[in-house]
Amino acid sequence: MQQCSHCNAQQLDGAIFCSECGASLLAAPSRRGTTASLNKAAGRPNLVETIEPNIVEAPAAVSAPNISLVVINSGRRINLEGGQDLVVGRKDNQRGIFPDVDLGLDGGYDAGVSRRHAIIIPRNGGYVIEDLASANGTFINGRRVKPQAPVAVNHGDEVKFGTLILRFEIV
Repeated sequence: MQQCSHCNAQQLDGAIFCSECGASLLAAPSRRGTTASLNKAAGRPNLVETIEPNIVEAPAAVSAPNISLVVINSGRRINLEGGQDLVVGRKDNQRGIFPDVDLGLDGGYDAGVSRRHAIIIPRNGGYVIEDLASANGTFINGRRVKPQAPVAVNHGDEVKFGTLILRFEIV
C-alpha cells in the first residue's frame, strides 16, 4: 500500500492517481516546512510555511510515421504528415467544408466521395480508418468499413472511398 501525500488516504501499490482526492501519486512527496524550520532555528515565530510544487513530466508523445495515399487511376501521390487525424473528403467552399485530403480533384464527386467521407487516425504507432457515415462507404481491401468503427490499415492496403481507389503507403 502507498499513502497519498496530499490527503493521506491509503492507495493500492501501482496506482497513478489518488482515488480520494485525484492527486498524482507518481511525483515525489512535497517538501514542507523549509521556511518553518529556518524560522524555528533562528528563534523567530513560524510565519510562513512554504510548499514546493511537485513536478510531473508529461509522457513522451508517440509519433506515427508519415503516409502517402496514391490515387490508382491517376497515379497522383498525396503525401501526408503523420501523427494527426486526417479527414478525407471533397472540398465545398459554399458550405465551408475543407477536408485535410481533398479527393474532389481526383473525380471524387463522380466516384461518390462524400464531403466528410472518412478519417485516418494514428493509433499505437500505426493507423486506423473510420468511415464518417458516408453515403457510398469506405472499403479496405474490398471489405466495407462499418460507420464509426475504426479498422486498422497497413502499408500497401487498397482503400476505396466510394468507388475511388487509393493505395495506402507508410513512408
